[in-house]
Amino acid sequence: MSMRKEGEVVCVTGGSGYIGSWLVSLLLRRGYTVHATVKHLNDEKETKHLQALEGAESRLSLFQMDLLRYDSILAAVHGVAGVFHLASPVIVDQVQDLELWYSVSKTLAEKAAWEFAKEQSLDVVVLNPGTAMGPILPPNLNASMLMLLLLLQGCTETYEDVFMGSVHVKDVALAHILLYENPSATGRHLCVEAISHYGDFAAKVAELYPEYKVPRLLRDTQPGLLRAKNASKKLMELGLNFIPMEEIIKDAVESLKNKGFIS
Repeated sequence: MSMRKEGEVVCVTGGSGYIGSWLVSLLLRRGYTVHATVKHLNDEKETKHLQALEGAESRLSLFQMDLLRYDSILAAVHGVAGVFHLASPVIVDQVQDLELWYSVSKTLAEKAAWEFAKEQSLDVVVLNPGTAMGPILPPNLNASMLMLLLLLQGCTETYEDVFMGSVHVKDVALAHILLYENPSATGRHLCVEAISHYGDFAAKVAELYPEYKVPRLLRDTQPGLLRAKNASKKLMELGLNFIPMEEIIKDAVESLKNKGFIS
């Protein structure tokens, strides 16, 4: 692996989000100088937890960025060696399923990025994470952690006949850095520790935390967790050792406790 220079300046868009906050934290720990973008500089819910990170006082600059305003983007990326683009605009007035539309926006943004990279000969590498869970840095919950919270509270509406790819939020952040620091990394990289049926995931949560009223699916599901060896093989070859499912759940639930979302 070819390490980048210590103190190199990079930009993280969506830096105040769940994954973005972890990425900013790990970059600062590795000696990078970081430009992190937020929606509102005067909103402490976006800025306070970032300013409290180790190394933030001397190597973190916050920028208010509107993805639809070129001048605000230019200010954030000026002078940087690389950009970790996590932010995604969702501009609709009435959407029945915001999470679904967010996924659509991410897909369209990736398609546009590949087309632009081809036209401009840019070095673009894409990371596609699964359901990210684990310790919470921002004050607000993201969709994945909210799903887990509702599950612990006994909600049955989140059950669907689907499989889910789970991953520790710290591994998602680290995967971004590994791809950036390895010049041989190209193309798309899936980032999941395990793939399981949603009912099996719920059963594992119920097993680890029997004190909560985690609902069960009233039908047989595929037993056990399927290791996603093929899906994330490229990241494993770069040296990413995924945190196992049980630890993902424990870290996530304990963080929900510590932050006061559940008693």
